[in-house]
Order: sequence, then C-alpha cells, then structure tokens
Amino acid sequence: MAASDVRPRVTFDDRQLHHNHSIWCFVPWRGLHGVRNGSIRKQARYADERKRGDLPSREDLERASRRFSIKYLLGVMNSSSAQDFLRARRRSNIHLYPDDWKELPIPDVPPDAQRPVVALVDSILTAKAKGPDSDISDLERKIDEIVHSLYGFEVDLEKSA
Repeated sequence: MAASDVRPRVTFDDRQLHHNHSIWCFVPWRGLHGVRNGSIRKQARYADERKRGDLPSREDLERASRRFSIKYLLGVMNSSSAQDFLRARRRSNIHLYPDDWKELPIPDVPPDAQRPVVALVDSILTAKAKGPDSDISDLERKIDEIVHSLYGFEVDLEKSA
C-alpha cells in the first residue's frame, strides 16, 4: 500500500501525555490564550502586538475556536470527507504536514448540530478504551454520513453501507 493510501488518524488525548517529534499535536487557539512566543506570533497577533496585515487576529481565532467541541473536530478530521480533501490537496504523497490540515474547512454549525458527532466520538473512545481492536466501523460510517451532510454533500447511503 502506498503511503498516500494510508488514512491518517487523529486521536484524542485527555491525559496530557507527551509525545516525540514524530507526532503532531493540534491545540485549539482557545487553549493558547495568553501564550506569547515567536512561533505563534508568526501565525497570528494580539491587538496589542505589532501589527502585520497578512496575519489574523489572535482574539478572532480564539473566539472562533470556542464555537467547536474538540470531539466534534476529532470526528470531522477523521471523516472520509476530510481524508478526501487532504488527499486531493496535500503537498506530498509521502508526508502530511500541519499546514495541510490548516486548509481543511470545518463545517461551522451550532452546538446542537455538533452533538451527534460528539456522541459517536464518545462511543468510539469508549469502545477503544475497552479494547484497542474493537470494531468501530459502524460508528465511523455514521460519523461519515453526518459530516458529509454537514459539508452539504448528498449522502449516498448505498455507497456508505
């Protein structure tokens, strides 16, 4: 199987485990509130920092990130819709870079529309906690159907079954 055929997985860490350089960690902007360093300043700036017109406002990014449940993001990022998007737009067939993920549009829906995805992600996490080899394919298929519709695509139930 080619490296480009391997489906990247996004995992949930609520125990704050540490990892090495071979794993990327996504932190929502709200989780970086008040953190100021040169690396972050290259991506966005607070209103009281020296302006750079091509960078977004930290305040806006933090406010936007509060609209999304982490587990909703996890479901979207692991969906086949996200994987199709990344496969079509990633810079490399061998590597997947953080900037590739940054281009992924997230369906901006209210919390009540996020809840079904969150509930399914919770079910997957529970199943995997009981046994890492648990079959979660039905739960993943349901997430795919929901996320696909959130992106505004018509769901082909024949194909997804």
